[in-house]
Amino acid sequence: MAWWHFSVAALLITILKKSESLDVVYLSNNCNATITASTSGAGLLEPDSSLYYKNNQDCQMILATDSSEKRLLFQFVRFNLEEAIDGQCLDSLRIYDGPNTTSSTLTSTLCGRIQVPDVESSSNQVLFDFKSDEDGRTSGFGIYYTVFTDGPCGSNQFNCSNGKCITGALECDSYDMCGDGSDEANCEVEAIVDDGGLSPAAIAGIIAGSICLILLIIGIVRVGINKYKSHKLIKELVEEMKKNQAGEHTGEDFWGNGDDEDD
Repeated sequence: MAWWHFSVAALLITILKKSESLDVVYLSNNCNATITASTSGAGLLEPDSSLYYKNNQDCQMILATDSSEKRLLFQFVRFNLEEAIDGQCLDSLRIYDGPNTTSSTLTSTLCGRIQVPDVESSSNQVLFDFKSDEDGRTSGFGIYYTVFTDGPCGSNQFNCSNGKCITGALECDSYDMCGDGSDEANCEVEAIVDDGGLSPAAIAGIIAGSICLILLIIGIVRVGINKYKSHKLIKELVEEMKKNQAGEHTGEDFWGNGDDEDD
């Protein structure tokens, strides 16, 4: 079996696994709402479901855990808002360590294209305050959040090296959900072929790869056939022209029609 079959299968497995492990929350769809953090214990925050966030946004959203003992860790994997002009943010994001704008802040007013350090809440509620003006927009931001508690960890939790306790299922999910990489430190690459044979995801990947290969081969063959036909036609035209120039006309024209006989 070709190596790229396994590559395609591995890619599909990774995509399926990641889509299953993280829920995505779009701020523009949840303005003035309180969202409970995913039961999986982690998720992704985005400003909008489209490629670029919307203009004229004044959106506040609360993200909360289901228990006062649980807190939230935020890791910024992407931050790209419209650049400030004369030190003033045109589009901005500010995160508060509580349910309203009178709470202390986790971040300053953020804008531009910057790297933002990880932040964690001191309570189980965090307010996101996102604003955009009427002009200019970019890809926005992507923020991973992780629900955690302080140790000691329970039997269904993973004990991070930094002392945080996260949902056990988040270990080896291809994301650094502890914030220090310890939940991904001792993970083995998932084998496509296990003792029971090929997994359904691996089979789907192999089938998809095979279809792509077949379509590619068909395309190459069709191009080759068309080139062959064109070359053959040109060759016949050249030969006919040579015959005419040499006075070797056979009594038939190029299309095979004979000369009309006189009555």
